[in-house]
Amino acid sequence: MTSIPVRFMLVWLLLLGSINPGLAAEGEKLAIFTFELYDTSLEGEVRGPDPAEAARLEMITDLLRDAYRDQGGYELVDTDAMQERLATMPKLRTCNGCESRLARELGADQVVTGFVQKISTLILSLSMSVHDAETGDLLRKYNASIRGNTDESWAHGVRYLIRNQLFEEQQ
Repeated sequence: MTSIPVRFMLVWLLLLGSINPGLAAEGEKLAIFTFELYDTSLEGEVRGPDPAEAARLEMITDLLRDAYRDQGGYELVDTDAMQERLATMPKLRTCNGCESRLARELGADQVVTGFVQKISTLILSLSMSVHDAETGDLLRKYNASIRGNTDESWAHGVRYLIRNQLFEEQQ
């Protein structure tokens, strides 16, 4: 027969093993804005905006949102209400903290922004930042290189960040 202190210790160890200190507080509100394109290749100036790249920005944003939903601990706030306003503003990567202000307006605790820098048709870079919506402080920053301007390469880049960096402290 097991004594009470041993039972208590077993329950305590089971509970301790189930606690994940990297997880966000249950229900932490997160605003994830659609990734932006930063085209330094000059291809966009010559050929104009590429609808396929615009679709890829939406695709990788959706992959990221799905990853946060699957991870748990976050409540994603709807950023669609900001689309018209964002269209008239500077890019989030250059707006000097406006992303935190916008996230606060949406009731979010944290804000995620990202952009794909298109250096050439072959070389792209994916960058993502997480800021505290109240203070604007940078909490985390992630980067990945992408080779090839295809749906597959962009998806691979964001999945790499999700798998190897984003929730690393939670594993």
